Amino acid sequence: MSTEPSSTPASSATDQADDTTPASVPVELDHASVMTTDLDDAVSFYVDLLGLQLRTIEDDPVREGRQRAMLTDRHEHDVVEIIEMPEMVHPSVPGRGGVHHLGFRLPERDWHSLRSRMDAAGYPYQEVKGRLFVRDADGLVLEIEKA
Repeated sequence: MSTEPSSTPASSATDQADDTTPASVPVELDHASVMTTDLDDAVSFYVDLLGLQLRTIEDDPVREGRQRAMLTDRHEHDVVEIIEMPEMVHPSVPGRGGVHHLGFRLPERDWHSLRSRMDAAGYPYQEVKGRLFVRDADGLVLEIEKA
């Protein structure tokens, strides 16, 4: 094996990028999936308090015998799938899903409106550096920042 330097400069990854590299593929978040022990309570939290819209409650197309809810943002894009999993009920296990937290961004006016709704409902939250941290019906943390 030769240790002589190459006569041509090494190509960088950006020089070799084409339409098949991961950097060129437009990746978008489709939705976050949240497991719940009570579909009605979870839907109520995300719709009535957070302000998402319920698109459908239906039989889960992947998990036979389960129901799921699909929630959309104001542009009618699916953002949260809620899957009912009653077997996860356990008194010592809050936040039963595998998601650490969900992050949402609201225009400042809507952010203040959400905070007012939570205050009126007596729903607990923490405000840290202009962000609301609140737990949903199953203990999953939501971070809601001002846009």
